[in-house]
Amino acid sequence: MNNKDYRISNIYYMLAYAFRFDKLIEKAKTSGAFEEFENIYDLLSYMLLTLINKMIKRGFYKDYKLTTEITSIAKGKINISQTIKSNTLINQKLVCDFDDFSENIYLNKIIKTTLFYLIKSNKVKKELKQKVKKIYLFFDDIDILDNRKIQWNQILLNKSNKEYRYVINICYLILNELIITQSNGEKEYKEFFEDEKLSVIYERFVREYYIKHYPDLKPGVKKMRWNIDEGYPMIDFIPTMITDINLYHKNKVLIMDTKFYANILGKSRYDKKIISRDNWNQLFAYVSNEAYKTDKIVSGMLLYAQTDEEIANNSTTSVMGNKMSIRILDLRKEFSYISTELNKIADDFIAE
Repeated sequence: MNNKDYRISNIYYMLAYAFRFDKLIEKAKTSGAFEEFENIYDLLSYMLLTLINKMIKRGFYKDYKLTTEITSIAKGKINISQTIKSNTLINQKLVCDFDDFSENIYLNKIIKTTLFYLIKSNKVKKELKQKVKKIYLFFDDIDILDNRKIQWNQILLNKSNKEYRYVINICYLILNELIITQSNGEKEYKEFFEDEKLSVIYERFVREYYIKHYPDLKPGVKKMRWNIDEGYPMIDFIPTMITDINLYHKNKVLIMDTKFYANILGKSRYDKKIISRDNWNQLFAYVSNEAYKTDKIVSGMLLYAQTDEEIANNSTTSVMGNKMSIRILDLRKEFSYISTELNKIADDFIAE
């Protein structure tokens, strides 16, 4: 199996962990399930269908949306100017504006648009496409969007529609074609390992891996406040520190900061290759602030994803009494290697 084959399987695992598809994880371990998917679109289609099926059983999320309608019965607010302009009074009708509690909302429109794209795509195998078409029928009363004009940064989720988070993330990956394209019969990667947006998936994958396999370490995100000196106020516009992953064991804390870049190393002004100062300083800020306000032993780790660039091996040092490490997770290798490396990080932390 070549490097590209390893990457396909690793994409499978990363997405399966990130979106908590436990059945896919176990299936892959026992039968190499990623080989059932001809490309990543098949995999994402399968994941999307699984989530949408659950959504259909619960019912689509609905919300109020402003609707304008010509009606013979007044409801909501009569739009006098539009009634006069459209001359509807001749037929004894009014133009009314009212709030309609509808499933034809932006989130559901994104999902239907994604399904429409998959039906039209030649990258999804026939069996899966048939399943997509069946699911598509449930979206009959929902509009389709122009996928090039979707305002991803304006999507707001709350407690009522939080189950849409994973669905919308998968829709984003499909509609933005971040995964794989076909060329001359070979699988080529369309900057999958070069797009910083995928750092979110990498971070979530690592965190979910530890949540599944090392729950006793209480893996999670932590929001940290700056240790402001006594007598000085907290300035509102100082950014809050939010860690990627914290692990806890007895009197120890490990703060992990995951980094996913095409190029891990930069250059100093003397052309010496170094890791990002910003990354190192950010981690040190996390560690020093946590160490200041706790009696626990606090250490930090930068966990880089290696994709193409060849870099030095793992390294560890101590800064102001706190252990600081740099570890490399080579995503070009088999997942068994990646799993072993992640296990070793946790096991070493426990044994220290």
